[in-house]
Amino acid sequence: MSAPVLVTGAFGQVGKRVTELLLSRGRTVVATDLRTDTTLSAADELAGATGPGTLHTTFADLLDSGAVEALVEEHRPGTIIHLAAMFSPQSYRNPQLARRINVGGTENLVRAGQKLSTAPLLLFASSAAVYGSRNPHRHPERITADTPVAPIDQYGEDKVLAEGVITRSGLPHACLRLGGVLSPDTTAGINTDHLVLIRATPGDNRLHGVDARDVALAFANAVDHRDSIDGKVLLIAGNDSYAHTHRDVEDAMFEAMGIGRLGPSASLPGDPADDRGWAFTGWFDTTESQALLNFQQHEWRETVAWIAEAQPRFLRIALRTTGSLLRPAIRTALALQRRIEHRGRYADPWSLIAARYGPQALAESSGDTDR
Repeated sequence: MSAPVLVTGAFGQVGKRVTELLLSRGRTVVATDLRTDTTLSAADELAGATGPGTLHTTFADLLDSGAVEALVEEHRPGTIIHLAAMFSPQSYRNPQLARRINVGGTENLVRAGQKLSTAPLLLFASSAAVYGSRNPHRHPERITADTPVAPIDQYGEDKVLAEGVITRSGLPHACLRLGGVLSPDTTAGINTDHLVLIRATPGDNRLHGVDARDVALAFANAVDHRDSIDGKVLLIAGNDSYAHTHRDVEDAMFEAMGIGRLGPSASLPGDPADDRGWAFTGWFDTTESQALLNFQQHEWRETVAWIAEAQPRFLRIALRTTGSLLRPAIRTALALQRRIEHRGRYADPWSLIAARYGPQALAESSGDTDR
């Protein structure tokens, strides 16, 4: 009988799908997350799913080292899939708490794993944010596992620090650096903070998307490849059909919602002469990760259709009906907002982020912060 798999952040957009996959394969899954109305609802859905696996649901705070140690000691997992984090842009509002969760929580999990007689495989959800601002004019090549990390924001820096905790732990491990994860949860979870990040990003910024179902499959498959992936950095993004610009991805999401495409004027471009004037997503070389994990099962059009089908039918019809009026209104509102913010010809995303959240939203190593 195989050892249990512990999944942190088990009821988020990737966590609930990897948990479901593992259960369908007959695994025993210990699913843990913070207790909220959203996670309780997701836990209830998973509990009602049929499958040969066994689900143990627990709600634990990774900042509570005693609770984490007790959880790991009780279930003695053979694999830990660590998805829990405080994500950007919400993390920009409270970077100190984010650091405690993203790095301190990882330290607690590692210490608990080190105390087991059989070391668990630790699979960590990292991010494209570790690469910082990527100017496609100066760096047209694809990002690889060997591309140096250079985080420009607080979240990317947290991920680099957490990766360091894991690589120094002595535990068997793999760091899965994720591209832009897409699912119906993506559009449902958009709030004012996300809108700031969307507006800040240059329209011609490279964005390598990936279907959340494929991300879940990558983690689920990794559980069975302990020896071949140990110590590796694996880039997780979709096949070449997912390599787009930010403007194209955003327009595809607006189209899926029923509003329609806003077009190039909805975004400012990045400055070709400014390496700091870009967001942190780029196009990944997924050759090795795909060969090892065989996770790229969907095409871009399938992901867009999935998101479109998940929209409430009445809302989609209403948005399609009013789309010809909404699109110019949104474009006008965006242009006015840029004038009010005194934005220039180029997007200059990190100046906007720092102005909105304060310099603490940037990495300590970034030139624009005293933190």
